[in-house]
Amino acid sequence: MTGHIVDGGDLETLLDPRANRRVMAYLALARPSCHSDTGGALIEAAEKCGDWIAFSPSFAQCRYVALITRRRIFALGLGQRSACFRLPRALRKTARATGASRKPEIGADWVGFSLFKADWPAVDLPFWTLRAYAAAREQP
Repeated sequence: MTGHIVDGGDLETLLDPRANRRVMAYLALARPSCHSDTGGALIEAAEKCGDWIAFSPSFAQCRYVALITRRRIFALGLGQRSACFRLPRALRKTARATGASRKPEIGADWVGFSLFKADWPAVDLPFWTLRAYAAAREQP
């Protein structure tokens, strides 16, 4: 694992503004939270990825968690149990077939899974995190 945690600070300094325009607008407008269980599960799922950053404006205040590689946000932990991923079209279709929903408020290339649902198969967080990470690494 070559990931590291950034708690607080200026998210914009970690990002390419053009590649993250929609997601940044969403984060600024919605000011989402993230339960520590959700954020922790997403960070743990990133362990199979290479070079990444887990950013939160405040882990202690349970703010959102963003996973970043190559200056691009590729995953978000939001609310009580939402893990969202930026995916290419073919993978978005597969994700929706396995329980994800579209997340147009974040961007056209985002889907979200609801975690910790009773009587529902667990989301394969390491799989989706790695796929979103790989897609972000392939972008110019």
